[in-house]
Amino acid sequence: MTFDYSSESPPREFVPPPSLLSWVRLRSGQVKLFNFRSKLSNLWQYADAMPQHRPKQHVVCLHHFDRPMKFDRNLDGRTRRETTAKGDIAFLPADAPTMLRPATNDPHRFLSYSYLVFEPSYLGELALANGIGRPLDFIPRFARPDPFLHEITAALTSAPRIKDPAANLFIETLVNAACARILRNYAEVRYPLSGPPRLTDHQLRAAIDFIHDHIGESLELGSISRAAGLSEFHFARLFKAATGATPFQFVTRTRIERAKELLRKTRLPIFEIAERVGYKKPSHFSVRFRTVSGCGPDAYRKSTGR
Repeated sequence: MTFDYSSESPPREFVPPPSLLSWVRLRSGQVKLFNFRSKLSNLWQYADAMPQHRPKQHVVCLHHFDRPMKFDRNLDGRTRRETTAKGDIAFLPADAPTMLRPATNDPHRFLSYSYLVFEPSYLGELALANGIGRPLDFIPRFARPDPFLHEITAALTSAPRIKDPAANLFIETLVNAACARILRNYAEVRYPLSGPPRLTDHQLRAAIDFIHDHIGESLELGSISRAAGLSEFHFARLFKAATGATPFQFVTRTRIERAKELLRKTRLPIFEIAERVGYKKPSHFSVRFRTVSGCGPDAYRKSTGR
């Protein structure tokens, strides 16, 4: 059975009545994150009826089980009994036949797990844009620890709730980090991640000038990287190496520094200053200002004598 994640929820043929807690659509649907919680007894009930399937997309299956659990997993023609727990992942490449069945039943146990799903074309284009030659051979992986991908998934789950004009930058940085992890750890590539060892002075200045010129807008990684003449993933790596900050962190700090200047030099109301530096809601601006500066904008203005 071919299993397609291109719809907005996984087919019931594979996911037997669990509760879908949330799903996040990223990069125009090229990347998706599904979070589930289900009774083990539900999975056990449908185990014999669950067919082997071939996902059309690359799938990272992340386990959040509170205690170790045993499963029989068939993956790309091999079968293994796994003892897996929180922090483990299984990597299911596109078109690799797979099937998972619980080895034991416990009516009181709940399963919590996630699927981080990537369209093959997205990873392929991203790899090519960063000097990674084709073909890409992705390696099926049985359950193994990967805390880094778990941290990224947790951040992506909460990211849509971030009320910040730089939230898109944050999400894009997380997705690129996940892609880099997959290309480095779960693929055999013709060439390693490569490119210039650092941003040139011209590229760095072009990116920073673009940020300053558009600080009142909803900046996205794509627009900043284009200003530097680089792909998003490549730019994000080199920008952090050059500045010590991710693009998201740099944009946030730049917004707050511009706000401080306006607080010191003008009598503009705080809501107007917030808008000028890209925050549509003064409350969001105040929270971010306090996080970066250690005090609110009102207190900062008073400390400057304004």
